[in-house]
Amino acid sequence: MTNDCHSLGQIREKMVDHWPEAVTPACDLVTSVARLSDLLLAHSRPTIASHGLTSSEFDVLITLRKMAPPYELTPTALRNSTLITSGGLTKVLHQLEDRQLVERQDDPLDGRIKRVRLTPAGVNTAESTLAEILSADAAMLNQLISNNALQELNSALMKLLAGVEAQVPR
Repeated sequence: MTNDCHSLGQIREKMVDHWPEAVTPACDLVTSVARLSDLLLAHSRPTIASHGLTSSEFDVLITLRKMAPPYELTPTALRNSTLITSGGLTKVLHQLEDRQLVERQDDPLDGRIKRVRLTPAGVNTAESTLAEILSADAAMLNQLISNNALQELNSALMKLLAGVEAQVPR
């Protein structure tokens, strides 16, 4: 058996042929959203790499940049906000510290905790990398779907996501 990557249409066609009862609107939606997410992440990887970052490092930088100044979190909060394991996060933080993109600060309320803070270079790297990714994504999407259709799709997905978030415990 090969590990060939198949288009969503090919995947759906195989399901229709071999597992038709699993082909439902809900299954189509979940599969489509997951596939779109995978493809957009793959589309962003060259830009992330061109900034000398791994996907995990970029995840940490943008997670910190989403915070109010001074753009910092505890390691636990950072781990809970990313898809990086505790051990993996430690490695990523050391790499980012070595490149002076983040720094560790003593927590004023609990000396056992070292907060993770973006440096000015980290802020610049996060912002410039994300700006390039957003520009490339917009250029690609604008060729595929109208701005109005994109806004309608986004609105429908946000409404659906809000409902699912309200029902699924985290």
